[in-house]
Parts: sequence; C-alpha cells; structure tokens
Amino acid sequence: MARFHVKGPRALAFLTVALVVGACGTSGQNASESSPAASTPSAVSATQPTASPSQVDARLVIEDYGNSQVRLARLDAGDIAKVSGHFDGIAGTNVIVLNGRSLLALSRSGKVTTLGQLALTPDWVGPGTVTVDPGLSRWLYAIRDDNLTSKIHLGSDQVIVTLPAPDENSYYQPFAWNRSGVYLVREAIGLGGAHPFLEYHFPLATIDMTTARVQDVSPRCIVYEVLDDGTMICGDPAGHGRIEVRSPSGQSRSIQIAIGGTAYGYDSVYTRVAVSPDAKRIIAARNGAKDPVVSYQMAVAGLASSQTDAFGPLDYLPDTWLPDGRLVAHHECVWSGFGGGACDASLDGTYFFSADGTSHSLFYRLKQGSVVVAYV
Repeated sequence: MARFHVKGPRALAFLTVALVVGACGTSGQNASESSPAASTPSAVSATQPTASPSQVDARLVIEDYGNSQVRLARLDAGDIAKVSGHFDGIAGTNVIVLNGRSLLALSRSGKVTTLGQLALTPDWVGPGTVTVDPGLSRWLYAIRDDNLTSKIHLGSDQVIVTLPAPDENSYYQPFAWNRSGVYLVREAIGLGGAHPFLEYHFPLATIDMTTARVQDVSPRCIVYEVLDDGTMICGDPAGHGRIEVRSPSGQSRSIQIAIGGTAYGYDSVYTRVAVSPDAKRIIAARNGAKDPVVSYQMAVAGLASSQTDAFGPLDYLPDTWLPDGRLVAHHECVWSGFGGGACDASLDGTYFFSADGTSHSLFYRLKQGSVVVAYV
C-alpha cells in the first residue's frame, strides 16, 4: 500500500523542492500554516470550489523543508502536530521522523514517541534513511566509510552485517521494510543536476533478517516501490518511458507512462510514481506537451494495464493518494529555462482530485518549501 511517493527519489528528496521554489516563478498567495480561510478564493478559478469537509478519516503529512519540520494536518487544513526533523516514511499508521539521531514516531492523534537514539548519524538520503518495521520495534540504517563499505545497523547500535561497496560509486543503504520483506538499494554517490523530471532511483537488493545475507534482485530492478505482497515497481533502464510491474512470482509486464520519443528525452521520462492504497492503480507525472515544450501532466493506469490515461488538467504533480481513491496534487509551472509551456502560476496550491480526475478543489496554498508527502 502506497502512503507516500517520495520513497524513490531519495538523493533528490529536498532538491526537488528547491527547484520548485527557485525555478518556477511567482506562485499564488502564500497561506498561513493553520487556516484555510487565509487563502484567497478569488485566486482560484470559478470552476474550482474551495475545500469540502473530509470524506475520509485521513491525516496529511506535510514536509516543511525550510523549517526542517514535519506537520500533521486534517483534511480541512487544520494542524494536529508539528515535529522538528525530516520525514523518513510511514510505518504502520505512524509517521517516522528523524531529528538528528533521534528516531521518532508521530501517531495520527499527534502523539510523538521516541523509538530510539541512533548510535551514529547516517547520511540523510531522504525517506528510508532509517527503515522501520511496521510494528515499530526494529529499524535499520547504514553508516558508510570513505571506501563505501556499509555497516548495516539494527536498532540503535547493533551492526548485523558489513557490506563492501558493490562498485566504485555506490554502497548498500536500507530502502523498505514491509510484510513482504526487508529491502536495500545500491545507493549511488556524487549525484546532482537539474531537470524538470529529476529523480534518482537505484538497483534493489534483499536482506534476510535471520542470516543477514544480502542479495541483489535479478533481473535488476531500478526500484520505485515494493508493495506489501512483494510486487516490485521498477523503472525503465532503456529510457523509453515505461514502468515494469514485477509480481512476486517473477512475472513482468510493462506500462507505458510517457508519451514516447527519443530515449531519455522530455517525452520519454516521468516522475513521482505512486501506487494507490488498494494496489489497483498507478499514477505518475509525464510531459503533456511535446519536446522541447514541457508541461506536467498526470497519467494514471490500472496496475494490470499497459497504457495510461491523462488524469486532470495540465500543470499538476501528484503528491499522495488518499484511501478513498482521491488524489492530493499540487499545481506547478515548469520553469521557462526547461522549456516550460504556458501556465497560470496564480493557480499554484495543493488540491484534492476526484478518483476519476474530472474535478478538483483547493486544499491549501502551502508556503514555499512545504509539500504534502504522505497520509496516515
């Protein structure tokens, strides 16, 4: 079940937001942090109603990069809790927050529990830096040295395995822990760049928690997500804009996400891949224009399908699914330096989209540097 989508773009988890803030022009009015009434309704088109009362009992997780803070909010935009630190993922029904070496669990009610103190401070690589089991009783993190040798820690300070670098540019780093198993990735170092679809994803490996044996997944899976049943969502190493859905039995099928074109061109890449909570649909953002013009377009498909359909209008990026099938997404104009097409930046804000994508309503105009990253 996918409760957040930023698991994959680990090394770029906060660079992506920096690009949003710095490269996309002037947004609409910034809201205060707690009152939806602080937004200006006139800044939203007449066809986009203001936020309606909650249809589901869910809480939105908001990462505030500027203040190094994680917020929990109701669907009416009222804050429940604020915690210093970085969003590290979802475990069970808890938000995991890493604040220095303190590993915290934030419940739906806003209660904060300290799970433990890490013996050492791991390199922050985005959500999954510390991978916590759904029961909150165990967690993994990696400490690497200058030779990229990785010591995998269980709990606060128990080293369960020391792993030499798999190659000269990567090391093993925890990725996910769910009902299907525990997973690592071969995390690359020295990454950077700027691109409207920029994310980094890495080859998947498994770790046996009984023997501490680590094994690279074969055939290689450039992983976006591993579902609770063991289904792997893998990227397209050939750069043709496809997603591979690999079942636990090893059967594989492809979904064409991007509109297609030159390998790794704007028409053949995508970003922000997320599987719905019921594991029946997948969404991503692709280019909805034609290279060299770039306009974000959300695209959705059944997990058993081979093709996607456009979801909603242009210039929106998916943030998280909700358990009733709705989607949280934000409006974003592609920077003109990347070839961004015509776009109305006054619509910038975070929205609820209906399950079929035919309607959407304003949730909130989050301040710059803040983004919805998950729900619980």
